[in-house]
Amino acid sequence: MTIGASLLEGLEAERREVVARGDEGARVHDAATLIIVDERADLPRFLMGMRGARHVFMANRFVFPGGRVDACDRDLAAGTPLSRPVLERLTGCVSADFTAVHAGALAFAAIRETYEETGLLIAGDGPPAGPMPPAFAIFAERGVTPAAEALVPVARAITPDGAPRRFDTRFFVIGASSIAGIGESFDPPTDELERVGWISADALDDHSIAPITRAVLGDVMARIADGSWQDATVKMPFYRVVDGRFQRDLV
Repeated sequence: MTIGASLLEGLEAERREVVARGDEGARVHDAATLIIVDERADLPRFLMGMRGARHVFMANRFVFPGGRVDACDRDLAAGTPLSRPVLERLTGCVSADFTAVHAGALAFAAIRETYEETGLLIAGDGPPAGPMPPAFAIFAERGVTPAAEALVPVARAITPDGAPRRFDTRFFVIGASSIAGIGESFDPPTDELERVGWISADALDDHSIAPITRAVLGDVMARIADGSWQDATVKMPFYRVVDGRFQRDLV
């Protein structure tokens, strides 16, 4: 699949705005986000929320739950190996010091941030085999284990230089039918996201969504259409700026 010209133009326009601000040199941090797809509806629905005006990054934009990788995510990843196809997706085009633990930390970051921003537990049956870091204490309290193995990586994007915050973000996907207790209302324990709820595929244009988020949504909807959206063996798009322009590769 090739990204549409209009989406590339949108990415380029936003990149030029960022460059014009002249805020160069921000460090790039690993981050992860989770696209929860309600595949039970006639049209796919996506769980999203709006970042408030106080945020420096993606203010007033509808986004998927997600955020920066923390040390606790790496701690959990050290004892939880990912499948070979998932590792292949997450370790393509990375530096030599990026390990399987770093890859696993991305999945745990997506799970942790999803709980913090939506109140949903991405979990498997049975209690954790060992102690949970404080940020994951809710899983131990509920007697369930974070289900990193349930996440499928579907995209990667690096924020262009010039932005006040820069992230090397991996986008994961999971079906709503795999999440216990998911419904129509959400009660997140934090106020990181406002107006958390389902957005139908035919209502996305009615919301303020960043060009990169729209590009990834397009990729995911194409994979929903061809049935490959939960197949980690399928290469995923990697959006980044090369020689001053956005580029889309497959990794």
